Amino acid sequence: MSTLNEVEVPAAVPDVSGGRVPAAAMAGTLTWDSAYLMEVHNLSPDCIKIVDHDGHLLSMNPNGQAAMQIDDFSTCQGSDWLGFWQGEDRAAMLGAFAQARQGRPAHFSGYCPTMKGEPRWWDVTLAPLPDPARPDTTPTLLIVSRDVTERVLAQRRLEELNATLDAEVQRQTEHLRRERQLLLQTNEELENITYAMSHDLLTPVRHLLSFARLARRLPADDTVKRERYLQIIEDSASNLGRMIEGVLHFSRAGRLELRPRPVDLNTLLREVQRDLHAEQPDHVVTWHAPDLPTVQADARALRSILKVLCANALKFTRTTPDPTVQISAHRTPGSWRIDVTDNGAGFDPEYSHKLFQLFQRLHHQNEYEGAGTGLAFVRRLVSRHGGTVCASGQKGVGATFSFTLPDTPPTD
Repeated sequence: MSTLNEVEVPAAVPDVSGGRVPAAAMAGTLTWDSAYLMEVHNLSPDCIKIVDHDGHLLSMNPNGQAAMQIDDFSTCQGSDWLGFWQGEDRAAMLGAFAQARQGRPAHFSGYCPTMKGEPRWWDVTLAPLPDPARPDTTPTLLIVSRDVTERVLAQRRLEELNATLDAEVQRQTEHLRRERQLLLQTNEELENITYAMSHDLLTPVRHLLSFARLARRLPADDTVKRERYLQIIEDSASNLGRMIEGVLHFSRAGRLELRPRPVDLNTLLREVQRDLHAEQPDHVVTWHAPDLPTVQADARALRSILKVLCANALKFTRTTPDPTVQISAHRTPGSWRIDVTDNGAGFDPEYSHKLFQLFQRLHHQNEYEGAGTGLAFVRRLVSRHGGTVCASGQKGVGATFSFTLPDTPPTD
């Protein structure tokens, strides 16, 4: 018959191999506190273990065995609990274990897979269980491990989502920046076209009208003047046609669908050289093109860019002794810079900012033909690739036209 504060130990209390607190450890009777602690041990959803001062596993509650996917605890009894922890969290575990052995509670969190290899993350508390009969000995340890796998995975998913959102915000911000830059450039180009309509395009029209009227007033027998006027009319009409064609070509550059892919600049340059030689077979020029890289760009657009710049180099070296054209590539952070350099007529560097605008010419039409739209066309295609253009030169010495191509060009 038990007293009010004592109960007899049930004979059915399993031994340590079953994972419950051994009845023998309770010296035949349990106080109410001991019975409560035994129920906490056996019913807790956490993984509760008792290990000796060297870390050998003595007992584990049933729910802990289920959490660790242990089918038979006898196969784990006496094993080294410290050996379960490997990788980057082992140091934190060893520190907490050493602190608990010294008689002070400790805590750490880390990764430890189950006995079947499934990933688990645990929040672990270690507490010493000193023996009152032997206070000078290293205590046995009580270890409570709470499964926080869902919390850790949820946190990681949240971090991945935040990283994805940050990347998307940066991508959209960069996209808006490029759109704004393109809009500003388009407004500038529209202003240039408006100016060109009222000045550059009207000039050949005025020539057509003026010399047509003069030709009509000539005497019937003045064939020399009439022929000269008709030639001026023809030249003006041709120039007007080239300018209109350049504007249309420039407009199409803004609507061209870009499909960036790896492009071998060496192969592309050989194609451009064949085309230019077929168009200007009498103009002999020395090409210098050391091994060029593979870049990310739309092949058709890049071919057009190279052709315009190389054709300009040929045009402005037409009267140069020993003309040379050099194409080189230079690595910059996140992009390639391509230079096309010639030893031709060059230009006054004071006006270099005008070169990439529509109908802006630094040489008279009688010296070098052209509508003044090629470099504006280049600038538009390069801008759509996310790159920039620039030019440098000296009058009578030569010029270098450069453009950049980012490693990751924007897609349409």
